[in-house]
Amino acid sequence: MRVGAHVSAAGGFDGLIDRAGALGVQAAQFFLSSPRTWKYRPLAAPASGPVSQAARLRGVDDLVVHASYLINLGSNDPQLVTKSSELLAAVMATSVEKSLSAVVLHPGSHKGYGFLESLESWRRAVAPTVSLASETTQLLLENTAGGGASMGRSVAELRQLVERCERPEVVGICIDTQHLFAAGYDLRDRALADELADELKSTFGKVAVVHLNDSASELGSAHDRHANLGEGEIGLDALIDFVHHEVFQSADLILEVPGSGDGPRIEDVVQLRDALANSGASGS
Repeated sequence: MRVGAHVSAAGGFDGLIDRAGALGVQAAQFFLSSPRTWKYRPLAAPASGPVSQAARLRGVDDLVVHASYLINLGSNDPQLVTKSSELLAAVMATSVEKSLSAVVLHPGSHKGYGFLESLESWRRAVAPTVSLASETTQLLLENTAGGGASMGRSVAELRQLVERCERPEVVGICIDTQHLFAAGYDLRDRALADELADELKSTFGKVAVVHLNDSASELGSAHDRHANLGEGEIGLDALIDFVHHEVFQSADLILEVPGSGDGPRIEDVVQLRDALANSGASGS
């Protein structure tokens, strides 16, 4: 496991790599373009050479892209789906070119049309991105908190989405612990958490990225509200116990916690690394 954090991409790749290096993380997640606009303007290249080389010089092994929240491949609005498909494919093309580790995607919302009814149109919309992905730059589908008509709120829905992809070998999953809890998975119950981890293992083999967040909302609330580790409804011990499972053995543990209001802090990274060390788990 590698300890990581979501960082601001202000200042391009140089800026985000500097922030990740200052936090002391081995994995950094970021937006490749502004998440607030459909206009795609990828980050400025680092001044010191290839992106992966510049990152490794600061001790950052994995660079994970989070796709824009504007993207919705599950909609029954053809114009929205077309824009979403084109933006996601552009993000993946850049990620492959720069040898970035993965692109994380919220699968989308069917807007009440129905999950099963939306699967075929979702498959067509994601196909251009899947065709560009590789085994070293995968597309990762993230579980959702279950609000509204969101797709991917359960292991079963994630499985159906992955199976619809034409090249499932380049598609994996990203598990957000807060989203799990909000969707009704009680990670505080060790037996239930172990059962869930076993299901993830048997279904997907491994989890490439974990968004390790506590929850500011109650179990089953369907509200996407993150809390600092140990300050929410799940608790630090339950979160650490959960990621002990072998399905997370090679995962990037990405903090998306609020910190003091500006995202993960050094103390959040230290807290996670110390908790992993004290539990016997290996987190570099």
